[in-house]
Amino acid sequence: MSKDTPPTLLAVGAHHDDNELAAGTLARHRQAGWRIVSVVLTNGIMIGGRPDPQHCAVRERESVTAAAMLDMETEFLRFPECDFDVTPETRSALLQVLRKHAPAVVVTHAPTDYHRDHIVASRLTTDALSQIASGALPAAGPPCPRPRLYYADTWFTPFAPDTYVDVSEHMALKLDMLRCHVSQLPADSPRQGDMLEIAQTRARGRGIEAGCAYAEAFAFVRALGSVRLQPLLN
Repeated sequence: MSKDTPPTLLAVGAHHDDNELAAGTLARHRQAGWRIVSVVLTNGIMIGGRPDPQHCAVRERESVTAAAMLDMETEFLRFPECDFDVTPETRSALLQVLRKHAPAVVVTHAPTDYHRDHIVASRLTTDALSQIASGALPAAGPPCPRPRLYYADTWFTPFAPDTYVDVSEHMALKLDMLRCHVSQLPADSPRQGDMLEIAQTRARGRGIEAGCAYAEAFAFVRALGSVRLQPLLN
């Protein structure tokens, strides 16, 4: 990447609304001049617990609408929702996208997340990143430097963050992007327990911890040759 090429933050989400749960952080990086890429792994066949092939187009339209609010690029891998795993085929498909965009930072689900698809997405991302800089799987494109990886905050399961991003300025945009996912919201949203209410409550709690109005929390994933160096302890 040349000094004139903006760095890329790439988010890997299992479902179409997952990356928008970190939209405050994505928006803050976009404002700073970064490219933002949203990778959705599954096909979106499930709405309200019911599978229907027609749902897939609905979910993708919702993602594209949300992404447009942030000038965010999208990639859809369309693995079967609730029925995909870490295989040579899924690893190669994700690795091809990762090498195509050569991100500086990747954000994905934590392996301790509550949802089976989220857990698989975390494993798949970690697995693909382990090969991004090697000569393995040349059909997936030329190698590129390994990005820094962060796990995103979880809902309903324990999570120990070590990185907080102040998203107070971007909280309204985050909620607007989540509202684009109409198929995931009750008709009388926002109401207690729906995605909007939980997202705002979570961000407020993290903000209290961080000393700001709203924050999003992450955990940095250490890897050989990829740690955060500080000139001083501060």
